[in-house]
Amino acid sequence: MKTLYLLLSALVMTACGTPEENSVEKNNQNANEYVATWNSLAKHETPKWLTDAKFGIYTHWGISTVDYSRNQKDIARPETKDEEISAMKNSLEDFKAEKFNPKAWAKLFKEAGAKFAGPISWHGSPYIHWDSDLTPYNSVDMNPHRDIVGELQEAIYAEGMKFLMTLHATQHEDWLNICMDGINKYVPDLLWVDASFGETKGWRFINRTHFVGEAEMPEEPRALSDADQRTFIANYYNQALKKGKEVEFTYKSSDIPPCVGMRDLENGLMDQLYDTPWLTDVDMNICPDWATHGWFYREGIPLRDANNIIDMLADVVSKNGILLLNVPPKADGSFPVEVEETLHKVGAWLNINGEAIYNTTPWSLFGEGPTVINSNNNKFHHNDHFAQNKFTQKDIRFTVNGNNIYAICLGTPNDDQLCIKAMSSVLSLRKGDIENVSILGFPSFETKWCHDEQGLTVSLPDFENEQFAVVIKVTLSK
Repeated sequence: MKTLYLLLSALVMTACGTPEENSVEKNNQNANEYVATWNSLAKHETPKWLTDAKFGIYTHWGISTVDYSRNQKDIARPETKDEEISAMKNSLEDFKAEKFNPKAWAKLFKEAGAKFAGPISWHGSPYIHWDSDLTPYNSVDMNPHRDIVGELQEAIYAEGMKFLMTLHATQHEDWLNICMDGINKYVPDLLWVDASFGETKGWRFINRTHFVGEAEMPEEPRALSDADQRTFIANYYNQALKKGKEVEFTYKSSDIPPCVGMRDLENGLMDQLYDTPWLTDVDMNICPDWATHGWFYREGIPLRDANNIIDMLADVVSKNGILLLNVPPKADGSFPVEVEETLHKVGAWLNINGEAIYNTTPWSLFGEGPTVINSNNNKFHHNDHFAQNKFTQKDIRFTVNGNNIYAICLGTPNDDQLCIKAMSSVLSLRKGDIENVSILGFPSFETKWCHDEQGLTVSLPDFENEQFAVVIKVTLSK
C-alpha cells in the first residue's frame, strides 16, 4: 500500500509539475493544473453554484446505524485492528439496506429544497460505501452489496442537484490511497473531510489559528502530514479540472490554510457576518447530552423541527454561510415519517420564500433582534449542538438579491405592524431609497409602509395560519 501511495503521489506531482517546473511554463502541459503546494492550491476559487445553493442535505447512515438500532448507545472503540474488523463484520450482518431507494432519497432531498446532497462515504471503521479494489471492506463486496456512493450520485444528478461526499474515518494506514480512489471514481462537486485531517482534534489548544497551549498535546501525530494534505487536495482539484467540474473542498477549523477551501463548523453558528463564505453541518438529531452524542438515527432521540431548521437557515445565510443538514435514515434505508414530514415543511416554506435564500448575498447588517449566538470561545464548533439557540419573533435576518433586501422575521409577528429599526432613514437607507414593500406568500395583501428615522414600519396581514418565518421584501429605487 505504501508503494501505491507513492505511485499516486508521483502521478499527482507529474500531472501538476514540480514547483520548479511550474515556474517554467513550457514544462507545464496545463497552466490551470494545481501543484501540491499551498500557494498553488490557494488559487482555487469557491464555485458560484455553491454560494448560490445555500442549503444541502447529507446522511449519516451505515453500520453505526445498525449498532444504535441494537441499543448499543455507547459504542466502544476497538483497541486493535482485529477487534475493529470483528465488530464491523458483526454489524454488517444486519446492514442489508432492504428499503434503500436512491431515487426516493434524491426526490425527498429535492422536495426539501436542497441544492446539493450526498452520503457519508467512510465513517468510523475500515468499511467504505463505494466499490473499491483497494479494500475488501466495501459496500459492494460486503453487505448490502450496493455501490451506495455511486447509486446516490446517479440519483442526485438526475434530480438536478450537485453531489457531495464526506470522509470521516482518518485513523487508517491506507486512508490516503483509499480516499483518493473514491475521489477519482466519483469526483464529487463538494468534498469535506472530518476530524483529524488537520488539527481539529486539537481545538482545545488552538484558538482559531493561534496556538495557545492551554491543554496537553495529542499523544500521537495527526493522521495526515502537511505533504499528504497538499497531495490529496491537489489530486481532487486536478481530477475536477479533467471533468470540467467546479468543485469545493471543505475543512474544519484551522486544518489547512485559508483560501484553499471552505471552512466548516460542526453544529455551529457564527455570531457575526463572516467575510468569506463558510459552511455548517448541522445534525437533525438533538442529542440530550454528550453521552448520547451521535449523528445516526436512534429511536427516541428528538429531532429538530421545521421551524428550527428554517430559522437556522435564515441566520446562517444572512452571515454569508451555507447550511448542510444531516438527515438520519433508519438501518433498512428508509426515513422515519417524522423526518419526511419535517423536510416537506421546509421545502414548502422554500417554495414560497426561496428568493430570500437562494442566490442571495449578505447585506451590510446580518440582522437585528435580541438573540446573541454564543461564540464558544471563538471556535463556534458545537455552539448549537443541542439546539440551544432559540430565535424569537423580534429577531430579523437580512439578505440581498438584485434590487431587493429581504427582512426575514424568525417568528410570526403578533402585531398588525412591524418596525424594522435597522432600515432607519438615518442609517444606510435614506428617504426615497425604498420603492416598494411586499410580503412573500401574500400577493393579494396591500402592504402599507412608512420609512423614516425610526425605521421601516410595515403593515402586516393576519398570520393566524403561519407557523414559520415571515419574509418582507423591500424593493429599492433604481
